[in-house]
Amino acid sequence: MLPRSPHSVRPCSACGELLRAAPGATVLACGACGTELHGRAASRRLVDPDWTALAPKPTLRYADDTPEALTAPEALVPFRVERAAARLLLREWARRSRFAPRAFRRIDESASFRGAYLPFWVWQARTRSRYRAARGDYQWVQGRGGRVRGVKWSPAAGVVDRDFAAVPVAATVRLEGRALADLLRDWTLDAAVGFEPGMLDGYWTHGYDLGPEVGLELAKARMAAEVEREVRARVGGDEQHVPSIETMYAGLGYRLVLLPVWLVSYAHRGRRRMVAVHGESGRVVGERPRSAAKLVAAMLLALAVAGAILYFRGLSLSSRLAVLRDGRGSRCAVLMIYGSWSARAD
Repeated sequence: MLPRSPHSVRPCSACGELLRAAPGATVLACGACGTELHGRAASRRLVDPDWTALAPKPTLRYADDTPEALTAPEALVPFRVERAAARLLLREWARRSRFAPRAFRRIDESASFRGAYLPFWVWQARTRSRYRAARGDYQWVQGRGGRVRGVKWSPAAGVVDRDFAAVPVAATVRLEGRALADLLRDWTLDAAVGFEPGMLDGYWTHGYDLGPEVGLELAKARMAAEVEREVRARVGGDEQHVPSIETMYAGLGYRLVLLPVWLVSYAHRGRRRMVAVHGESGRVVGERPRSAAKLVAAMLLALAVAGAILYFRGLSLSSRLAVLRDGRGSRCAVLMIYGSWSARAD
């Protein structure tokens, strides 16, 4: 979330470096570790009536660098992958890359390896959406240049009711969005248990970076995408034009759920990057670095092999030309040509 003053600073929760906000900025980025804090300026923040109608949640203070009280977690998904198993999975994943730096292949031995819980806002709602649309069906007509495809449009309208039991939205920017999406596929929200502060003993956690009001915006966007897909399926046809979908929400609610992951960081090209091992499935998510020295060596080896092949092919061609220059070689060449011609003639 953004500081109140555009020129104020805030320490990065990952490495402690100061995050500086430029005037009018909505993203704070740490140049040391790449952590980003997304937010919306207070003057531009939308007041969602659905958000203001929700009852406030209990708060608590986290034992990190966050001074303010934050929404308390309500549920937690326990670890299924133990520390030793996570290290083994990480080691096997790191050693699959032949071009990775030598130090990266021992990333499982890094002192930064730790168990962590990532915060997610999990939203639920019942939606009723009224839509106006147009259905397009392809038709073929005969024209001067041949058959021409046209589209016949017909109006369509209706109502779509949907129940969203759990729409998870990442409340952290510690990992990239693609990595969070890969991790989210394997988490079992049904396995969540009631939160107790003692469950965090021995694990790392931090306050959320995205507030619940921002989470509601993102959750509504995901719900809207699901509703639009269903609307288009109901309209049918070869093409759909959906200019209007009006959605009302009922039974709106949310909870902060902590999801398990094993994290480790490594330095590469002046930045610290994160690799995650899924706390339930063991899936490893991250980017393997590539050693410039190994890439150059592989390129030089490939060029050397290609040069050797061309060299020996050149020697073979030279020897054949030398034989052809000889009289007997010319006679043999003529006989070979004549023989192949007569074979084709037969």
